[in-house]
Amino acid sequence: MKRVRTEQIQMPCPATSNASMSAAPCQAEPQQYEVQFGWLRNFLTDSDSQHSHEVMPLLYPLFVYFHLNLIQNSPKSTVESFYSHFHGMFLQNTSQKDVIEQLQTTQTIQDILSNFRLRAFLDNKYVVRLQEDSYNYLLRYLQSDNNAALCRILTWHIHLDVQPAKRTDYQLYASGGSSRGEGGGLEPSDMPAPILQNEAALELLQESIKRVKDGPPSLTTIYFYAFYNTEQLLNTEEVSPDSKLLEAGFDNSCIKLWSLRSKKLKSEPHHVNVSRIHLACDFLEEEDDEDDNAGTEMKVLRGHCGPVYSTRFLSDSSGLLSCSEDMSIRYWDLGSFTNTVLYQGHAYPMWDLDISPQNLYFTSGSHDGMAWLWSFDRTYPLRIYAGHLAEVDCVKFHPNSNYLAMGSTDKTVWLWSTQQGNSVRLFTSHRGPVLFLAFSPNSNYLASAGEDQRLKLWDLASRTLYKELWGHMDNITSLTFSPDSSLVASASMDNSVLVWDIRSVHCSTPTDRSSSELVGIYTGQMSNVLSVQFMACNLLLVTEITQENEEH
Repeated sequence: MKRVRTEQIQMPCPATSNASMSAAPCQAEPQQYEVQFGWLRNFLTDSDSQHSHEVMPLLYPLFVYFHLNLIQNSPKSTVESFYSHFHGMFLQNTSQKDVIEQLQTTQTIQDILSNFRLRAFLDNKYVVRLQEDSYNYLLRYLQSDNNAALCRILTWHIHLDVQPAKRTDYQLYASGGSSRGEGGGLEPSDMPAPILQNEAALELLQESIKRVKDGPPSLTTIYFYAFYNTEQLLNTEEVSPDSKLLEAGFDNSCIKLWSLRSKKLKSEPHHVNVSRIHLACDFLEEEDDEDDNAGTEMKVLRGHCGPVYSTRFLSDSSGLLSCSEDMSIRYWDLGSFTNTVLYQGHAYPMWDLDISPQNLYFTSGSHDGMAWLWSFDRTYPLRIYAGHLAEVDCVKFHPNSNYLAMGSTDKTVWLWSTQQGNSVRLFTSHRGPVLFLAFSPNSNYLASAGEDQRLKLWDLASRTLYKELWGHMDNITSLTFSPDSSLVASASMDNSVLVWDIRSVHCSTPTDRSSSELVGIYTGQMSNVLSVQFMACNLLLVTEITQENEEH
């Protein structure tokens, strides 16, 4: 430590609501000096943190300046109380002991001015050198409570010389508050054994992760759900994001909901627990079955007056949207299982709808060749996208909600800006109507498929066809990406589910019937595979329809 004349530093004043840095002194009563100094001392001495040990030398100049300020502005009893409480912690250091003992006999401002060493404290700033991390550690403490007195002393009398941290792949700290060598690091021979062992384990783990990523894909786990004895034609189905509900839309204008858990469905008030953060594995948890006998295994939602062609769950599974041939969209509250909002505007039947990832918007595609953009708080559309020469069969939001893809009977795929309302991409190489679209979770690719039995992957950045996958023998009706964007699963009316690895490093030999990216083929026992859907934990859900005369 040394005392030099230096420029005034800037410190935060926690007593104000403004978090900006200020050089103005914070006003504090002299009675708060003892309280705030005691809090800081206890905070540093009670902690075993390396940062606490490095900030500890700051207590000595703070004590001296607090004492000098009290001599000038406070009664003798206050000065003596402060000195008696804290002076003992500095008597072990010889260089500090002399100044501390001189403070005991200093009672007036004249005594300070006549003492060369004490006057030097007032004429110069005391320099304390801190590492950047320790400096931030101190700032967080000062901002945590009303530390106006500490701020005042640090602002006017102490200069903190902050040393930028020199970081490597692993930040290492010396155990004694100082580091060896100019670089502040430790030589490998000086490293404690646990650090070397942990570093070796981390490198081994990283290498294992790299081998898994670069290696051949592992086939996903598949769950099959079968619909038996569908008296009315089944048009659409979906599993909720939390994997608790299965819904289906029928030609008889109704929507049916089934619980995929042992707990039955029952109407209940909607409660939001804002203190709970839902993780991807939360759907594996079982809930309490209080009064389970009051519920039913299936709920029927009635409101449409025409066939239901598309349905979508909200991302939090709290609601459901449905569109129908009756030219309307209905919002269903899944807490009360009732229709609460009706959206109208299209003059022709709607074939598909989709909800943006954060539930900001939803969109509908219609027989009129247009797609409409809606928000949940308005019953009229925000935008209308027109450009296709035939009906819009499918719509899909980009993962960032800023773009909207549309597939049409005119064999094209358009990509639109949801905010600007203009088209930004046009993909044209399909030889039949486009029936389904899917974006990769990493936002790099758009997959499209339909009646030409080909699955096309478009590179959104380069606007080019990235891959063309073939293997189905009939119309492709559903697509889905795995959570890591490495696999694509597709369902077809040929009663098969194909899984493709779209990475180029592990391709098999192509055949006349399939492309080289094909890594898995699953054929159901039912009459028709309806859809595929990747869920959390890399589960692939497949729904099928059978005409067998069996009960489910």
